[in-house]
Amino acid sequence: MKRKVLYMVALLGFYAVSAQSYKNGYRTDVCACLESESLKRSITENTLKACLRKVLPKYADKIDAQIDEPDVRKKFQKGQIARRDLLVAMSYELIYTCDVYFKHIDDQRRSTKLITRENTKKSELERYNQMVALKPNAISYYMRAQFQFNLGNIKEAEADLNKSLEVNPYKESVKHTRHELLLLAWIYEEQEKYTEAVGIYNKIYMGYYDQEVAKLRALADRKAGGTVANAAKTEPSQTVKDDNDTARRRTLETNTSTQEIEKKLRSNTESRAVKVKTKKDTATLRKLLKIGG
Repeated sequence: MKRKVLYMVALLGFYAVSAQSYKNGYRTDVCACLESESLKRSITENTLKACLRKVLPKYADKIDAQIDEPDVRKKFQKGQIARRDLLVAMSYELIYTCDVYFKHIDDQRRSTKLITRENTKKSELERYNQMVALKPNAISYYMRAQFQFNLGNIKEAEADLNKSLEVNPYKESVKHTRHELLLLAWIYEEQEKYTEAVGIYNKIYMGYYDQEVAKLRALADRKAGGTVANAAKTEPSQTVKDDNDTARRRTLETNTSTQEIEKKLRSNTESRAVKVKTKKDTATLRKLLKIGG
């Protein structure tokens, strides 16, 4: 039994190393593609997508080799999920390992900040001051913090943001304070407090679909000296459930939909009945008034 356990551990370790090996190779080849493209034109997100698609076929067999699934249909589905997960991971892991992509993401963010700063008028600050004076709540402090940040007043923006979080009745909820925390992380980055910024990104990172935060986190982490080993981790993708589970889920959804439809039909029928009764009552009333006249 002990030998069997050791064998399984060794096997899992082998698969993990192999998977990481092809992932490293894929990352390297995609970066080489981006470097080549950067010599012709400026890098864009479409450039990244094109390079990801171009390089992927080279690693298709290696990806499928890691999937231990006898059922052909399920193996195909798991293969598609593995490819999707790989492409998602590349969108932020490349920031650590590919200088040209790191520069593209960093320049893009800096450009957005500078354009916003140029279009922000200092004369409008008084309007935000009045807003805070009239309603010193979380929203007004956050809006003024955002405006101060756009002006380049980093310390003032941080003070307003901390006040916004302080008076926010939902300050313990990451979901309800996501925008405030994103801005606070950026403020820390502007002050080169990259470790503190990474800490905030860790707090608000929502997993697989949260690529925005994963990219921002990678950007700050690399500036703090982090490596790709520190990249944001995603939850393993859920494989397709067996047919019985799927059937049960569909039945439940169908029953729920049917109940909702029946409820609407009953509501519409009752509504029409009320309208018909109202018309009859009105007609009767008119006749009585006519007779009385």
